[in-house]
Amino acid sequence: MKTGICNELFIKSIEELALGRDIPYITGMLAEEIGKGVIITDSVNRVLAFHDPSGTGVAVGEFFPLNREGSGGNKAGAFEETGRFREGQWATDKGILNYVYLTIGVPGKLYGHCIVLCAGRELDTRQKMIIQQLSLTLLLALKESLDQEVIREQLLDEFTYDVLYNNYDSKVALFEKARRLKWNLEGPFAVVVMDVPTHKLSTARRLGPAVFNTSSPIYTVINENVVIILSLTNLSDVQIKTALKEFTTELLGNLAFNHVKDVHMGIGCVATNLTDLHQSFQEAKVALELGKVFSAGDISCFDEMGFLKFIFSAPAQELQEFVQRILGKIIAYDLEMETELLKTIEVYLNQHCQITNCAKALYIHENTLRSRLKKIEQLLGFDLKRIDHLLNIYIALQILKTDHYHEFE
Repeated sequence: MKTGICNELFIKSIEELALGRDIPYITGMLAEEIGKGVIITDSVNRVLAFHDPSGTGVAVGEFFPLNREGSGGNKAGAFEETGRFREGQWATDKGILNYVYLTIGVPGKLYGHCIVLCAGRELDTRQKMIIQQLSLTLLLALKESLDQEVIREQLLDEFTYDVLYNNYDSKVALFEKARRLKWNLEGPFAVVVMDVPTHKLSTARRLGPAVFNTSSPIYTVINENVVIILSLTNLSDVQIKTALKEFTTELLGNLAFNHVKDVHMGIGCVATNLTDLHQSFQEAKVALELGKVFSAGDISCFDEMGFLKFIFSAPAQELQEFVQRILGKIIAYDLEMETELLKTIEVYLNQHCQITNCAKALYIHENTLRSRLKKIEQLLGFDLKRIDHLLNIYIALQILKTDHYHEFE
């Protein structure tokens, strides 16, 4: 009898799905049938639905803090975990709550989780069977949702690329396409470029907050970076700084919880309208690169870069020519003579031009260092006691560390 009832409920859930019912509706069916609170998440633990007939009164955030055993992303172990109930505890405003969860997936692909707010011993055999069967219905719904999201992401990536690289025929066509993609067209805007490990790009773009300043941020992937566009409508300068700090802090927290490491962000200056996004995007990329070069932390803002932002805003070819003009002779000399003059001058500057400290850092005698520095002066025609000459060398060395130098090689 129990099996028959479960099968009837499963068939009904499939019929409801075929009629266009969504994930929250199926979640409600499941929760009401077992009499427990049920949360459905996607593969990055974003909460898609929550139904609580038991009346716990607990507040659920945008992401559920699920610690999966042996978590390895959205591919590892998904099939083996499917059908197996696991338990966990959740620290809430109502105290510590026990929960049971079931992984929803197929071999090689994780789609989400079904989380039931109770201890495992509180579920009887019938309830577990219902959870397992309706999780299959939810699997179909989650797959359909993800497939639609992937299609939308592809369209969004193509359109955003055209906007950020000024690749469009007219402003009229640009704004019309933006409306079809449900962009918030009201400026001003901020552009954030985020660098994450390549294999984490797809995950990272889905871990951002769903709302910023009452509208939905744009998350896209361009040239192996996650690019985020935020609407700053009706925010003052002070409010913009505060809102961006809160947004990036939340995003970094989401990434860290999902084991996305080595994250860096660059933020461009405010873009007044949609057609100014190109400039803000370029500035964000420069800020990202400079932040990594100068170890400026996780987040670098272009408008806080001082004089460096003017230097590194120059076209890549001009920066390459500058490096060749300043350092080209010692680079060529090192290649021909198998010496380390470039490394020597870099360490010399890093050691604040202190002979003793530099020699120790290079593991050479001080006289050897002096000889190298003299050779550098001869090749470059520079005086290493002059601040302006040292500054040019320093800037050229920093350019060498960025993608600007290698872009035209």
